[in-house]
Amino acid sequence: MILLVPLILFVAVAGLLAGAFYYIDAGYVLLSFYNYTLETSLWLFLVLLAGGLIALYWTIRFILIVLQSDGRFNSWRRHRRSVSARHQTTRGLLSLAQGQWRRAERQLSGSAKDADQPMINYLAAARAAYEQGKTEATDEWLKAASKSTKGSELAVGITQVQLLQSRKQHEQALAVLLQLRQKHPRHAYVLKLIVKTYQDLEDWVALNDLLPTLKKATKIPADDLKKLEENVSLQLLDRAKNTQGGNLTSTFESIARDTRYTFPVMKRYIDLLLETDQESKAEEALRTGLKYVWHDELIEIYGRLKSTDANKQLLFAEQQVQERPNDPVLLLVLGRLALRVNNIEKAREYLQTGLRIKGLPELHAEMGKVMLAEGDETLACEHFQLALGH
Repeated sequence: MILLVPLILFVAVAGLLAGAFYYIDAGYVLLSFYNYTLETSLWLFLVLLAGGLIALYWTIRFILIVLQSDGRFNSWRRHRRSVSARHQTTRGLLSLAQGQWRRAERQLSGSAKDADQPMINYLAAARAAYEQGKTEATDEWLKAASKSTKGSELAVGITQVQLLQSRKQHEQALAVLLQLRQKHPRHAYVLKLIVKTYQDLEDWVALNDLLPTLKKATKIPADDLKKLEENVSLQLLDRAKNTQGGNLTSTFESIARDTRYTFPVMKRYIDLLLETDQESKAEEALRTGLKYVWHDELIEIYGRLKSTDANKQLLFAEQQVQERPNDPVLLLVLGRLALRVNNIEKAREYLQTGLRIKGLPELHAEMGKVMLAEGDETLACEHFQLALGH
């Protein structure tokens, strides 16, 4: 309100001055362009010029406003397309989960360009196409996924491997995995997939070569890694036995010591030696192996072996009883071995000690043999009946 009064006074004074100058001299302006001329007074020309400038100003303002409005419209349109893509992606993933492969492929691929993470859409679309048996479309979506996001080669490769493995195409999966390993040699999940693929292909030699890398590069739980090492060792032993000219002993000795002297591996090695009529090697292997891994089954097998030197066999077993004086299975083995070398008194002593600890049927059976050797058929029959559970 304070500024309004001076403004009115300024306009009034300016109007009076302009009127005075117009009254004194209206002026003259002549404009010529080709065959056209325009004659007018100076004051009218100035009014028209001012009006033109004002019109030009407002025209420019209008154009700028329209352009800005178009930018806001484009932004709104992009937002709407993004929201629509999210909804379409969600529906596509639901269709994929429900096994509606054709619909899932259409929804996921159609919304990929406007999706927040197009790589996810393309990978899921590749899965849907693969389930339909559309190999070319699968490759197309995988390539699109790789191009859509920088550094996505690993994710695309892993997805491709999973698709190949689901169709039991293990050789193709392995080829992709080996390429991935060249670029990511210590990637835990890539190594895990390689392990699975080698197992599917039953390539135990390659898997055995991979074990040192697994120990260093991955955080596989110790129990799982130990189980894997044992399984690989068992398969290598079977392979050595089944392969013509295979050498069980060299294969067994090539296995790492902490895996070699575990019960499953040691038991398999002994069983295979016995299957191939290598009883003397089995006895020798048990004398070494029982120092590292003690198990009732192993010492029981040792007691049944018929080596060329039964006294030496008995001596080894007697050395073990110093550390395990109350082991009924070891006492059973000692009784058998003593009976085999015709040391009836020692056999009876070992077996009686074992029976006082635990009445195993095997102890009664061996005790019956001792009683027969001593001529006591009645007592022998009693032990045989107890061995049979009567």
